Amino acid sequence: MTTSPESKLVISRRSWRMLALALLVTIAPAAKAQDADRDPPSRAARVVEVVGDAWLFDPDTREWTRLTRNQTVAEGDRLRTDERSRVSLRVGSTSVWVDERSDLELSQLDDGHTLLQLDRGDVALRLRTAENVAETRLRTREGTAQPEREGLYRVEQLDRGTKVYVVQGRMRFDWARSAAPVSLGSGEQAELWWPDGPRAERSALYSDGFGDWVLAESREEGDRPVARYVSAEMTGAEDLDRYGRWETAPEYGTVWIPTTHVTADWAPYRNGRWAWSRHWGWTWVDDAPWGFAPFHYGRWVSWGGRWCWAPGPYVHRPVYAPALVGWIGGSHVSIGISIGGRTPPPRYGWYPLAPREVYVPGYRHSPRYVHRVNDPRDVRDPVTVKRPHRYRDAPNAVSTLPVAGGAIGPMPVRGPDRRPEPGWNRPLPTAPGRGDLAAILPAAPVRPPQADQPRQRERDREPGMGWRSDNNNGLPLRRETRREPEAGRSQPAPVQIQPQQPPLSQQTVVQPQRPAFEQPSRGGDGPSWRMQQPQREERREERREERREEPRRVQPMPMPQAEPQRSVQMPERPPMMEQPRRVEMPIRQAPQEPPRMQMPAPQPRPQPQAQPQPQPQPQPAARAEGPQRGSRAPVAER
Repeated sequence: MTTSPESKLVISRRSWRMLALALLVTIAPAAKAQDADRDPPSRAARVVEVVGDAWLFDPDTREWTRLTRNQTVAEGDRLRTDERSRVSLRVGSTSVWVDERSDLELSQLDDGHTLLQLDRGDVALRLRTAENVAETRLRTREGTAQPEREGLYRVEQLDRGTKVYVVQGRMRFDWARSAAPVSLGSGEQAELWWPDGPRAERSALYSDGFGDWVLAESREEGDRPVARYVSAEMTGAEDLDRYGRWETAPEYGTVWIPTTHVTADWAPYRNGRWAWSRHWGWTWVDDAPWGFAPFHYGRWVSWGGRWCWAPGPYVHRPVYAPALVGWIGGSHVSIGISIGGRTPPPRYGWYPLAPREVYVPGYRHSPRYVHRVNDPRDVRDPVTVKRPHRYRDAPNAVSTLPVAGGAIGPMPVRGPDRRPEPGWNRPLPTAPGRGDLAAILPAAPVRPPQADQPRQRERDREPGMGWRSDNNNGLPLRRETRREPEAGRSQPAPVQIQPQQPPLSQQTVVQPQRPAFEQPSRGGDGPSWRMQQPQREERREERREERREEPRRVQPMPMPQAEPQRSVQMPERPPMMEQPRRVEMPIRQAPQEPPRMQMPAPQPRPQPQAQPQPQPQPQPAARAEGPQRGSRAPVAER
């Protein structure tokens, strides 16, 4: 049986249709994944507080730039803290604290994944939701710490291993090599290392300077409820209720009005600076303590004679944006000559976007990302997309850099009608490039090469912080364990010996200077101080027993002239016990008169071997020192 050409053509068309359908099913997920790869991260961390000097690594310039409050930290960024420095971060509802002399990398920070890589130092974090618990991990050289419950955790990277602290909750530590995981509960800590196999040393949880600071910061943050108008996973939303109030605008819905750090000429995106990010380009860093969420989510609107922030519809995890602004100006206005004292117009300016105005990213993104970072209803509306921006021509809303390296100010105007320079406020499609805006911005401070070297510390800066660098000659203190006590802490602390002696006005005791770690300040290194307390109590009990065993003896009269100063060094008990016995042997058998002739009364200097003690029955006529006490017998006969 032969097949006609028509039947072959039909079979061929059917095969092509099946093949096209199979390719569509196969390529669609790959295309979606490719779009996701082109999109920047949808989440970012906020720098809540910086104590001392902290730095952010710039991979383009290969330099460390200074980290400031409200700066954005994203996936792949590396943080470093100097000596006597700390950083507080916030990612949604999760808090992260970084101790001094630490290196931290945010290896992953996006929807569904948060991985912190600790190369050196100490990091603590507080997880407040089960969703964040399931997606948060903290990795060290020895393995990965995985929280299993909401709580407060801490991980420290030591030279020889990893130390895990569980203040509240439960954590599992998975070794980097093949070994059974280690689980810890509330109030536990463990040091984990791998010399020739997995080793884990558990102990009860103790506190130190960094731990006390973390607890204080966690209590201050508490579990403040975020306003019901925005999600708790909106980074920076926890400060809105404290620095402003909520009202309802008929046209824009619920709006937030700031009540602090707002002046008469204030406008959004004016008091702050621009910082470069490899993910989003130019990112806004505001100066206000509440200045994060209102500048990276939602829109601003001038309503009722004041600026208000409109968060928009509720989204559980809103997408982060570097700055929701429109740009004006450009290189075409940068060339000019100042005539009649008139300064040339600024090169770039920006203004806040109003509600229902579409934000156009100036960085690599997919069409799907535009729908996520904006309200999808606004993107689908062609009228909204083509609508001119409301505040582009408003001088009180536009901010500019008047001169290179100068401060940000309002748009310059001229004439009685206070209108801007004609043709200057030409809209730009996207934000300027890095080199364009960097040419007129102030130079960002960078980390000096000698920052890693020990330096003279300011002891009065941030008192009560409990810095580890205050100990061990300014080097990072390596916390002691039972296996290997730390150098300098195995010996008992020097204690001043106070036997029965003349009044302080007649004897001056010079104490040897104690090491710094034996005098902890408030919030200092608590564990070492508490470990030395039993040793000191034991030494006090030994001295009390020595005094009880010594026989009662008559002491000489105090000299009319104060004794010279003597330095009491590290006490040695055997010499202190032998001196009274050697002195008491000749007391009752020594003749009476020779001591008076050998030791005349005017002699002021005593022998250093004996320590005079107050006499219960003083007599001004008899004077004796050292081992010669023959004058006591006549005193007794009288």
